[in-house]
Amino acid sequence: MLKGRFVAFAVSCGLVVSGAAHAQSAAAQLPAGTTLSTPPAGSVPVASPADPASNPATRGTQIVKGVTGTTTAATPGVLGENGLPSLASANAGNVAGLLSYCIHKKLVYGTTSRSTARALAKRDDVKNDQFYSVGGQGLLETGTSTPFDISTLDRSKRVELCSDLVKKGQSLSN
Repeated sequence: MLKGRFVAFAVSCGLVVSGAAHAQSAAAQLPAGTTLSTPPAGSVPVASPADPASNPATRGTQIVKGVTGTTTAATPGVLGENGLPSLASANAGNVAGLLSYCIHKKLVYGTTSRSTARALAKRDDVKNDQFYSVGGQGLLETGTSTPFDISTLDRSKRVELCSDLVKKGQSLSN
């Protein structure tokens, strides 16, 4: 009896696998350029380059004027001698957002970082600063139209940068 159940289970698994393979091959048989009235099950919506509002990834996000992309640790000339980007161009809003990011990602600990981030976030100029939300995504304002993505740094460098951000935040909140 146990052997019969095992055989029945194996056969049903085989049918499921063959059905999945058939479903994949059936989707591949559609001619290129075919437009369907409804998306197939499991499909991912595609954004139209002509209509940025059609991008599902940007729904509910803030569009920041003047920002054209991100630079990374691999971008030549972005990092200084110490292996970190410069904080010179980061304003109070960007620093407050980055501190929030650092706290959330557990890159800094303690009450100093939290109280500094809160003090900056309460300022009127920070509340209305578009770079506060950019900083909250881990993007450092560099003074160009391209912010630096701090998540591309090694963890030890991110911790060091976040520590430097706390110091800069304390100088801005005084």
